[in-house]
Amino acid sequence: MREDTTFKKLRVIESLRFGLVPEYYIDQLTIGFDQIKDVTEKILRKCESFLPVGFQVCGEYGCGKSHTLSVMRYIARKEGFFTLKVEVDGEGISLSNPSKLLNILFLSIQDNDIYSDYPLVSLFLKALLLKNGSFEKLKRFETIQKYLNVITALAEVGLLDEYSYFIESLLTCSDEVSATDVNEMLSSALRYSGYSNLKLKTLISRKVDERYFNFIEALAGIATLLAAAGYKGLMVTIDEYEVERIKNPSNYKMVQDMLYVIGRYLSGGLNVPRAPLCIIFSAINQGGEKGDPDITRYISKTPENMFEVTKWSESQKIELLKKLHVLYCETYQLWSEFSLSTGENLTKLIESKLPNSESRQIRSIIKWYLTLLDLQYGPPGIRR
Repeated sequence: MREDTTFKKLRVIESLRFGLVPEYYIDQLTIGFDQIKDVTEKILRKCESFLPVGFQVCGEYGCGKSHTLSVMRYIARKEGFFTLKVEVDGEGISLSNPSKLLNILFLSIQDNDIYSDYPLVSLFLKALLLKNGSFEKLKRFETIQKYLNVITALAEVGLLDEYSYFIESLLTCSDEVSATDVNEMLSSALRYSGYSNLKLKTLISRKVDERYFNFIEALAGIATLLAAAGYKGLMVTIDEYEVERIKNPSNYKMVQDMLYVIGRYLSGGLNVPRAPLCIIFSAINQGGEKGDPDITRYISKTPENMFEVTKWSESQKIELLKKLHVLYCETYQLWSEFSLSTGENLTKLIESKLPNSESRQIRSIIKWYLTLLDLQYGPPGIRR
């Protein structure tokens, strides 16, 4: 057990040398973790009751919003929720393109420790096996129910393994298959089984006036599927929202249309059933006010649905260095007192070199401090 613990800490140290915080250690190296945990748990309790929530993580540029989203996803998974994430770029990955956005979200499924070539198909199978209290609610989502019917039929005739790739590709809005091709294959495969009339369609329609509605309907349907498969709900995080305003202004009206539709769903104004779903955006403060005005207007309409990430104080940076010092000493079995003067001098030096990006400051402080410890105690590989 001691060797396993030491090895894990060695992995943490090596990750930190590159400015990365491993998720399994994120709680111990996040300053203000308890505050983020409290906020996140309030969101999750609402979602668990099938009350969809919109939320905004905001702050100045480089203050650690992306890290905060990582912490929130980590907490959500610990609490039994499923998480999906996307970082928009305002061009290829944008709220103006719901099909591509959903596809990228589904690519993050592996963060949930699902070891399957066809994770969405496996979720349908779990739901079929459990048939818990949420299973009947899947009938409220016509498109999701169609997939459930097809997967049930293929499983009954012993052809699910053969066709899972095509079902999964269609579900994840992949460009590799079309609904027409898949339906032709299904018609042939199920011709003599009594299920030959079953048809599928993509989660996102090609019709412009339907695709934003389809997007939120798909997320709500998947969230309900997850509840039927034994999870408590779904957390979706959408990072770097501010680039939508900058990269492609001509598309921004479509981005606003998407926000409007999501907002209507969250407030109960759409004919889409409630689901255990929370959607969290990160955005830079605009015009001297907290957050992005459009996210605030459509998604996080109350102060309770907003969390501002503030700049780190000097004491918080020192607290982080103390945590690093303890971790380093435990990992390499050293007896050493933390040097406050070294910590203060290092933080001031990094601040002077990187005055306009706090997230880069923090990463640099971590990497430089570990380098100082290596210089002081010798190369890690030959320590005795």
